[in-house]
Amino acid sequence: MTTGPLSPRYLGAPPLVLALAGIFMGCILDAMIKHLGASYSAILIAFGRYAFGTLFSGAAVLALNKKLPDGTGLRRHAIRAVASTASAVLFFHALTVLPIAEATVLIFVAPLMIAPLARWLLKEKLQRVAVVALAIGFAGVLVTVQGESAATVEGARRIEGILAGIGAASLYALSVVLLRQLAQKDDVVMTAFLGNAFPALYLVVPALLLGVAPAPADLPAFAFTGLAGFGLWFMLTQAYARAPAQRLAAAEYTALIWSAALGYFFFAEVPRWQVWIGALVIVVAVGLTAWDSRKRTEPASQPAQAD
Repeated sequence: MTTGPLSPRYLGAPPLVLALAGIFMGCILDAMIKHLGASYSAILIAFGRYAFGTLFSGAAVLALNKKLPDGTGLRRHAIRAVASTASAVLFFHALTVLPIAEATVLIFVAPLMIAPLARWLLKEKLQRVAVVALAIGFAGVLVTVQGESAATVEGARRIEGILAGIGAASLYALSVVLLRQLAQKDDVVMTAFLGNAFPALYLVVPALLLGVAPAPADLPAFAFTGLAGFGLWFMLTQAYARAPAQRLAAAEYTALIWSAALGYFFFAEVPRWQVWIGALVIVVAVGLTAWDSRKRTEPASQPAQAD
């Protein structure tokens, strides 16, 4: 669930194609993170992802001769990066504990949390429909997590993964709300660079304190997470900069299909029926908020009639 600032057109493909490609790349990234999670902690994986992402996005900044924001802008990016960093670490941990499809469904609730957070931080009016949608969405989460026992060691760890996934969704929503303050001021490439550089700085000390370095054979996998993360963010930002969010919303939910397929073929995971039903309930809730938002903005966006 990604949105971003309006930006120059760097890619010529149709917005829907860019959105679908970005979502698919994100699912490949999740599968790689789950693979690395068998050997490394979520903190180390997140640091590697952002460190390599800084290299790739930094190269783009240099190639395009982009300028850094002023001090106030840098502080805003730094504050937003706290939320996005914590969200990434929690989601990476959830991926190592839960099946990919289930972790993906939990992150689907992020759009439902944007309205309450915007009310709190930006003083935007909280619509009744948003409250109803949030309640429906959490009902979907409750359906999603059913069907597995919590009375074993694996069950306790599963609860840990569920809580991590919900926490990741909440913090991701917070990062999106904070991004609204940056959306009209900074170029997409510079925003992507700072969105990698600050998390890498935040995580370097915790990663060093773990006392575990990636094996040389795994460095290409870590590099791929950085490249895929930059590519995912760049393609989705380009897509959302050129088409209304409602027009691209359905593309976001293809993530469940790709996640289920990758989980099945690479990790022998078969999503329970509760995961599919819960995903459907959450999609309905998000669709309700999108419909209400479109209904409220359409009158203001109608062109004036000629006399």
